[in-house]
Amino acid sequence: MSRYPVQYHTLRGGRRSLILEFWPNAGAGTMLFYPGTMLSPWQYRPLLTALREAGFAVAGLHLTGHGLNAHCTGFTFDDLLRDGLEAERWLHNAGLGPLAVCGHSQGGILTLAHAASSRGCTAAFPICGILPQQSEAIALTLFGPLAARRQKLMGAINALARRMPRLPLPVLAYLSLRRIRAGARHIRVNHRKSRLTYPLAFLASLFNARLAPRLHCPLYFFNARDDALFTPTLARSTFALLRCPQKTLIWLPGGGHLAAMNPPMCRYLARTAAAACAGLGLPLKLNSLKASGSDSL
Repeated sequence: MSRYPVQYHTLRGGRRSLILEFWPNAGAGTMLFYPGTMLSPWQYRPLLTALREAGFAVAGLHLTGHGLNAHCTGFTFDDLLRDGLEAERWLHNAGLGPLAVCGHSQGGILTLAHAASSRGCTAAFPICGILPQQSEAIALTLFGPLAARRQKLMGAINALARRMPRLPLPVLAYLSLRRIRAGARHIRVNHRKSRLTYPLAFLASLFNARLAPRLHCPLYFFNARDDALFTPTLARSTFALLRCPQKTLIWLPGGGHLAAMNPPMCRYLARTAAAACAGLGLPLKLNSLKASGSDSL
């Protein structure tokens, strides 16, 4: 349950539906948020609340096949990026801009892709991220020992994905749960509407994605110093490749890969993003807590 009124806007219906969860804040710019792997805004209540308290209006993406949408539909990495770009256009047309973009983990990768594709963002705030084409990207997965044979591995994954595109794979099939949870503190996750698996075709599209390293807005790149998945070495490597009007690498003192779900860290993230956006001219509005409206469709 959110402490603030929350609205739900269906931007696209049918099998490839897109729902935008909007936390209004009249007169404020909007932070558009991409959730992480298999998740939705429901799992990021502490961060979205902190962003709202820091003076933003907040727009969380229930992406195609995620969250409040049907989970049985197929999708690709490009589909999820199109969702975010479509939401940005809708927000601008509704007079809810200017906006910044933020995302965590897989959502951080989508944030980088969004900032490379859109010229309408004030700033980008990935909370860990990588360019999938980086040679080091395979180290994120359980396939790390096969890094020297990445091309052959991808050929096998792509061939299997063409034969069995809907083959369901849980996170444990390609990521280490131990590395994801390492360093996590004060985490209470609402698992409502989170996915349990991804179709193989989506994972193939993610592994094959090629992101432009040139972004069209300032970049504030967050990474926890103790992230065992998106390690500091990987963060530095990714950050060095990115080209943008200005860029800043911001180290979170702890919380591991799930720092974006740690309430004290969420407040730090939100206040840092608010200070950056205020300096770039995005309007913020601080106000007293309003009575919560309905937090369901």
